[in-house]
Amino acid sequence: MISHLFTGLTNLWSPSVMVLLLFGMVVGMLVGMLPGLGVVLVLTLILPFVYHMSILETIAIMLATQSGAYFAASITAILLNTPGAPESFPTTLDGFPMAKRGEAGKALAISATSTWMGGWIACIIFIGLIQLAGPLATVFHPPEYMAIIILAIVLIAQTGNIPLSKVFLSGLLGLMLSFVGSDPVTGVERFTLGLPTLYSGIGVVPFALGVFAITQMVKMYGSRKAVASVDLSQLGEDFSAQVRMGIAETFRRWYHVARSAIIATLLGLVPGIGGFTSNFISYGVGQKTSKRGDLFGTGVPEGLMSAEGSSLSKEVGSLIPAVALGLPSGLGMVIFIAALTILGLEPGPTLLRGSPTLPYSMMWVMAIAGLLSCVLGLVLAPQLARITGIKGPFMFPFIVALATLGSFADVNTTMGIYLLVVFSILGVVVRDLGYSVAAAAIGLVLGGTFDDNVHLTDSLYGIHFVTKSPLADFFFLVAIYLIISAGRRWHKNKNEVARQAAKHPLMEWMFDLVMAAFSITYFIVGLGYPAQAGEIPVVVGILAAVVSLYRLAIDFRVWLSVRKADSTEPSRGEGVPAPAETVSDAIPGGDEMSTVAVMTRMEHEEEPLTKKDRRQQNLREAVAILWFFGVVVGALVLGFEIGIPLVTFIYAMVNKDIASLKKRAVFAVSATIVTWALAFAFVMLFHLTFHGMI
Repeated sequence: MISHLFTGLTNLWSPSVMVLLLFGMVVGMLVGMLPGLGVVLVLTLILPFVYHMSILETIAIMLATQSGAYFAASITAILLNTPGAPESFPTTLDGFPMAKRGEAGKALAISATSTWMGGWIACIIFIGLIQLAGPLATVFHPPEYMAIIILAIVLIAQTGNIPLSKVFLSGLLGLMLSFVGSDPVTGVERFTLGLPTLYSGIGVVPFALGVFAITQMVKMYGSRKAVASVDLSQLGEDFSAQVRMGIAETFRRWYHVARSAIIATLLGLVPGIGGFTSNFISYGVGQKTSKRGDLFGTGVPEGLMSAEGSSLSKEVGSLIPAVALGLPSGLGMVIFIAALTILGLEPGPTLLRGSPTLPYSMMWVMAIAGLLSCVLGLVLAPQLARITGIKGPFMFPFIVALATLGSFADVNTTMGIYLLVVFSILGVVVRDLGYSVAAAAIGLVLGGTFDDNVHLTDSLYGIHFVTKSPLADFFFLVAIYLIISAGRRWHKNKNEVARQAAKHPLMEWMFDLVMAAFSITYFIVGLGYPAQAGEIPVVVGILAAVVSLYRLAIDFRVWLSVRKADSTEPSRGEGVPAPAETVSDAIPGGDEMSTVAVMTRMEHEEEPLTKKDRRQQNLREAVAILWFFGVVVGALVLGFEIGIPLVTFIYAMVNKDIASLKKRAVFAVSATIVTWALAFAFVMLFHLTFHGMI
């Protein structure tokens, strides 16, 4: 163990690896500060580049990007009450009140020290637990892998304010997409529509870029707002003195950080639990055990330590199931596993036996990047906070250009761009309707593994795996218990579920109708394949059809109830949503949502838009989609080096978000040069042979 530990560190001391580690850390910090974007966006943008990187370089840039994001996300949470990531919501509860009292420097120092300390405590736990990873991997056979993937999707359903049926439908959609391509057992081409470019399946790169990057840009363009409003008045002249006080207080009360780090590390071991849940559970336990727990939420240092001690530690803990079992604990690890797969590494026993030092290298990357990002973040906090003033329309052309280029580079055919368009539209719709993109991504990434292990379970054990695999039985029982308990607890949040469903009632049931038709068609097509190749897709198609029809029955009745309520309450003011009570009775089933997540979302959500503002925002989102289509068409027709910069120039010149023609021209020239440089770099780096249709 000791030799592997130090070898894992010395392997990182090469110029290229260290440069990429530092670059990833800085990029992660920049993105971590931008509320709503999240580290997943930048990880998906990095993903196409890993084709030309070594394994250690990929590990360095991917994990350093994740590590650098977590303290940076707390900067806006503390200064602006605007968390840079969902995991930073607990940070706002005590960090922002401290900043309002003039203790911003102290709060930032507590956050940085807690994040670093918690991450290093997790690394110590990692060293002990990774010794069990090998034996743990031998415990897992096909039935256990099959069961734990199902449990992972169910666990995802327990997090966030998303109805259980929507999470399941999202996961089933991801599984259906994962079955596109050659069947790993029989070699039969499934659901490819006769297109050779789909024989290798649907890649995670265009999917992630579409549902995360493009969807977020469309939303930010539609809102016409800056990422956050910048107000640095609370960073006074005594900032340095406050930093010293905050660091000293964190070391005096280290046990709050240690408790949260241990809890979050252990929760990180559970596939699918996600960072949001880990941070809230750590904060909640801290509140219950602290002598001043009744003051949590008013700006006490202990609350901030309890929140931030889990930020980096949960990610270190999540490395163990990712490396030992190939199962992600969150979206960041989904992208990381995808990167390893691209390089030909299969997480699991093979990786542990063939590359025993790699897990330690991963741990060292997170430890080093976590420490450096906290130090650098404290020094640059006032300057970094200004980045949050960038408006969506100004970021739009650069992210769209990167997404278009990255999707093509993933498969080196135009199919990557077509898939990007499809998933972008899908992402905008499902985000509006509150479906779980996380569950869909996990279904897409793990679908192939699930299919393989179902086939192996059937061939090795048959139905008798139930009696021969007690661990798989345990996972199944836990999943069933979670589903049953979710249904029982739903009534506590019934009105909130109804209010969510009533936001877009017509669009809800129309989407349900499309999903039901798609699932039934998928099921019918699956019946035409040989039994071994079609049985799993058929079962998944049936389940998706059942859930879609269930959602259709709910949402159609909600739509009718809302129409009736609107017709009987003509005097209700604009922007005031229909009361939840008017539609709650229209929901006959049970959908689970996390009570804490609901309370938190309602606590932080913005004032509802008026109907006029909503129409304007929807119109702007439609315009953003058209601009995205323009970039795609320009790239396909004229090639990347001409089409993307040309559309960018036109976009900037006609953009009325910049009132001054002079400023518009400066932005147009600058954006055109940058996007041309990006296109040129992609063409040269990936040796892209496509030069446009004309």
